[in-house]
Amino acid sequence: MVRVISPWKISAVGVVALAAAAPIVATLIAAFSAGGPDIAMWSRVGFDYLTGTIVLCILVGLGALIIGAGTAMVVTMTEFPGRRFFQIMLALPFAIPAYVAAYTYADLMAPFGLVASIIGPANLPEIRSLPGAAFVLTLMTYPYVYLAVTASLAERSGALLEAARSLGASPAQAARRILLGAGRPALVGGLALALMETAADYGVADFFGARTLSVGIFRTWYGLGDLGAATQLAGGLFLVALILVLLEESSRKGEGVENVRAHRARARLHLPKSKACLAIFVCSMPVLLGFILPAVVLIAKLDLSFTASALRGLSQSVVNTAFVAGVGAVIATILALGLAYAARQTNSKTSALLLRIATMGYAIPGAVIAIGILALTAGLAQLTGVGAAGGVAILLYAYVARFLTAGYNAAAGGLQQVSPQMDFAAQNLGAGSERILSQIHWPQTQGAIIAGAAIIAIDIAKELPATLLLRPFNFETLSTRIYRLASDERLADAAPAALLLIALGLIPTQAISYFSRDKERRYSPPR
Repeated sequence: MVRVISPWKISAVGVVALAAAAPIVATLIAAFSAGGPDIAMWSRVGFDYLTGTIVLCILVGLGALIIGAGTAMVVTMTEFPGRRFFQIMLALPFAIPAYVAAYTYADLMAPFGLVASIIGPANLPEIRSLPGAAFVLTLMTYPYVYLAVTASLAERSGALLEAARSLGASPAQAARRILLGAGRPALVGGLALALMETAADYGVADFFGARTLSVGIFRTWYGLGDLGAATQLAGGLFLVALILVLLEESSRKGEGVENVRAHRARARLHLPKSKACLAIFVCSMPVLLGFILPAVVLIAKLDLSFTASALRGLSQSVVNTAFVAGVGAVIATILALGLAYAARQTNSKTSALLLRIATMGYAIPGAVIAIGILALTAGLAQLTGVGAAGGVAILLYAYVARFLTAGYNAAAGGLQQVSPQMDFAAQNLGAGSERILSQIHWPQTQGAIIAGAAIIAIDIAKELPATLLLRPFNFETLSTRIYRLASDERLADAAPAALLLIALGLIPTQAISYFSRDKERRYSPPR
């Protein structure tokens, strides 16, 4: 039973949706209205940026697909020593920001770095290139595919596998034709998320010299000071992100739910010793290259003899990061709760459309939202005659518009665990709204809400493009500090801030990995 939502609540949802969509609309309007100099989207330079983005997405997509789907099949369908350990460890590259990994690999592959001392400078591959950027981004984004496919394979019925085996299919054929076939929506969805992250990346592409749309936006705005041309490039990046969003949403149409009666405990294939060694090697390499190696490089770079000024700079970055992450997470969580309750109380098409608009920011690159806010404030300044707004408030606005979706998904997921019949029963017994919220909803949803707020806070702490474009003068967060110091080849000074970000990133990474393992346990054979 769904109650009819009041008009003022629909209006409130509409205001949130308008505020969230305003930067994107401003970007598109400015992109089409700006004349644009030599760097317009339809110029040779703009075409090079677009081509670089597409090529990077193709390379990363292929790598993430092979590594993510391959390791997911190994840890889900086979039994070998260390399987449960690798099931957790394969998600750890999520904890490392891609630009941090890029700085560590650049240090390793430097002419006087560790790799050069082993193979010789003459044989050293060029890491600062588009293929090098693809290599690093593949290691950082394959967990999207890995976690999605793992969850899908864990939910596939054992009856499907047994039916395929009874028809003469080998274990590999059964997995490829049936399980991956049935899990196609999860595979495509995870791949789309990896490509969204790749298209939105700035730190890796800029440091490795790859010509992408994100890099073009920064060079145009910072180097040329041309907001019109920057909005054109941002409009092109938005279209790339929109295609990936449509790809991710279309993949959901193939999702289906198996009959509960058909679920059967699936016995994993026990690998012989030689193949078990191969499985261990396949699972260990992404973990080694994507998490252990970058973390070890940063730890090795730590210098206990930091000067007092360096420590003061780090402490101020921590304070700034904690402030914007905490305030942004609180604002986004409050708005997300309001949207989740609005979605709970109605199924009207108008509300569904407004909710979709309000929660589309997570798929939009931070550079697009930042350029949109710059265009929006510049347009308002022209209309009102008042100087363009700036400061931390604008930065918080960008964070909330970008990460509101994470809070909404967590809050909506938590509320789904509370049956509407419980609300009606409490109302019939005379309980008011405040009592229902405090005694029924909060106890059952607090875990999901707190987890959503934590994810938002950590995403804000790691966000680089929007922070670089919108931060006030001399306002530095952990992410911008890492970017500035590493860009100046001062990785030792950047190491403490980078390790702090990695430690923060481990929190949602382990939470996601836990829920993925919980799904598998429900359909795994008892020991």
